[in-house]
Amino acid sequence: MFGITHFAGVLISVGLYWNEFFTFPLQIMEVLYLHVFFEMLPGYLLGITDWLSRETLLMLFGFTLFALAISVFLLFTQKSHQKFINQSIFDGAASVSHKNEDIHRFISVVSHDLRTPLNSIAAIADILAFDAENLPANEVKEYAGNIYDLSMRINHLVNNMVDANNLELGEVKLELKSISLEKILTDIYASIQILGEKKSIKTSLEIQDNLPKVIADENALNRIIENLINNAYKFSESESEVRIRAEKLSKVNKVRISIEDEGPGFTEDDRKNIYNKFSKLSANPTGNEKSTGLGLYIVYTLLKRMNGDIDLESKPGEGSVFSVILNAAS
Repeated sequence: MFGITHFAGVLISVGLYWNEFFTFPLQIMEVLYLHVFFEMLPGYLLGITDWLSRETLLMLFGFTLFALAISVFLLFTQKSHQKFINQSIFDGAASVSHKNEDIHRFISVVSHDLRTPLNSIAAIADILAFDAENLPANEVKEYAGNIYDLSMRINHLVNNMVDANNLELGEVKLELKSISLEKILTDIYASIQILGEKKSIKTSLEIQDNLPKVIADENALNRIIENLINNAYKFSESESEVRIRAEKLSKVNKVRISIEDEGPGFTEDDRKNIYNKFSKLSANPTGNEKSTGLGLYIVYTLLKRMNGDIDLESKPGEGSVFSVILNAAS
């Protein structure tokens, strides 16, 4: 009976110190065991008096097994919880690092890409302010045109930065509906081809007869097409051509808009990062234009939001063709 009453003393101590299994940190279980051992000593001594019945001892033994199971469960639960906390901290640090990198790039864009056209506008304005009366009318008109072009360039850069930020924050709300692609392309062509003419670049538009409407957000689709045409102008040499086409893909009930240029094309390395935010490509603009590296990121992100797709056909030195694929309206 000595062995049985020995267990009784142990079980009495476990019962008395049940809460300590939950209040002591599980990382220092060794200290808990030592503590309980010494606290069990009175129970052990008490046990040699053989004062408990066999039924009570069995009940306490079951109680002890249950307490042990709960303790093991808590140990594994805490370890899993700690692992989750560590992973959350790691992910949060990576996110903060990524955000800081974006902020630095944004500041670089603002300080460099916007400074140049602003300085040019200031210089022209200075000439007009102090010497406008002595300048011939055609020269004043030319300066005014330069100011307009530089202002539009700044506007394009700012729009891209705002769009990219809003997309990142999820603040761009799209309204997908059936819209006339033919009207959108015709309007964009009428307003944007002047940018090509300033670089002596020809622009052509070809729209397939009976072109179906597409499912898209009208403002987003305008931004997509304008960005792609602007890119084509930006990287094309004078006396080249930019071709815009729209056609139905009957087999898959989709519509394709293609923007083709005769620029430098894209390398394999370019293709790996082409739709990333702030991406820098191997080619440089041909007319000293500035690039934020956001245009294609905006195009790609907006298209995915509209259940569309984009495809690139290009070889270095042989130009490129960007194809926007949208669902046709039924």
